[in-house]
Amino acid sequence: MTARERMLSAYHNQKADRTALGIYSRYLPRGSAEREFRGCGLGIIEYYPVTTMLAPPWHNYSGYISEVKNVDLDIRYIWEQGHLYERRTYQTPVGKVYAEIGQSAGAGSEHIRKYYIKDIEDYKILQYIVENTVIKSNESGIQQKKHDLGEDGVVLGRLDRSPYQKLLIELAGAEQFLVDLYTDPDPVLELMNAMEAKMDEVFDMAASSSADVIWQPENVTSDMTPPDNFEKYCMPFYNKRCKILRQAGKPYVFHLDGKIKALIDHLNNTDFDVIESMSLPQIGGDYTFTEAVNAFPGKAIIPNFPSNLCCESDETIEKFLLNFKAEAQNSPCMLQVSEDIPEDQTSRILTLICSVFGDK
Repeated sequence: MTARERMLSAYHNQKADRTALGIYSRYLPRGSAEREFRGCGLGIIEYYPVTTMLAPPWHNYSGYISEVKNVDLDIRYIWEQGHLYERRTYQTPVGKVYAEIGQSAGAGSEHIRKYYIKDIEDYKILQYIVENTVIKSNESGIQQKKHDLGEDGVVLGRLDRSPYQKLLIELAGAEQFLVDLYTDPDPVLELMNAMEAKMDEVFDMAASSSADVIWQPENVTSDMTPPDNFEKYCMPFYNKRCKILRQAGKPYVFHLDGKIKALIDHLNNTDFDVIESMSLPQIGGDYTFTEAVNAFPGKAIIPNFPSNLCCESDETIEKFLLNFKAEAQNSPCMLQVSEDIPEDQTSRILTLICSVFGDK
């Protein structure tokens, strides 16, 4: 089987000839090392948005930025104590909001220093921005990515986060969002409803796109999305969209890299297909692979390589890999590198992974 075939088997919860290997494209070193690892069966996970993103997007990358009617976007760079930040300001007829984004350690990682929503009045401004966002299909980009990648991996059709998670992680931050949700919910819920309505357009385009797999980077953890909130704000959103993608024959893949044991009943009543980038206990997750397979029947389990093991010896890492290989051998699975690894450790880690799981 090719790397792509193994990976697609994992996304469809079907057993392949062996455990698939995958790595987010941004983490794969280019050049001779890349050729060596791909030759061992390491598949590339290339995610690309099926549509432009709901404004404001977190990443100002090609294919992410949407036009917003009657709104000006100004971007300027500021230096502070030797660190570079990008200030993004949206000027609307009902007011302006801005955020400051900095580059984090790791490939393509960013952190938010100042969120767009800083007080309760900002929800109305964000609502105007959302309602005037023009969503456009990126179908030509998806097709080109698939053509370029061929059998070397899979292109995931990336979606925006759900309204709850986007506010929690990108727009307001946990403290502001959760306090506002509990103390003055009306403006928050109005914005969430506007976001959900706009996401209907996104999912319709995703269902008709040529992307084989639809991926949503939800980053849910029960610490910040407790069961009551998940049931009230997340489950209805997910289950409505699950039906759309199921009818289109596309696996609906959730990036869930936090603590999920407290959400077991709710997740099992949510009809998505794949728990992707699941954190194993070695990096603070609350399920082993076998426990997750048993806890979530019918859902594919795709864990990430625990990046904190990069600090350990070759012998310790090889022991983990051999134990995981034995644990996963009877189940559909893919072990993937989907969390930041120090650049000076990447080749060592990939060499060890390929020596245990690879074709050579």
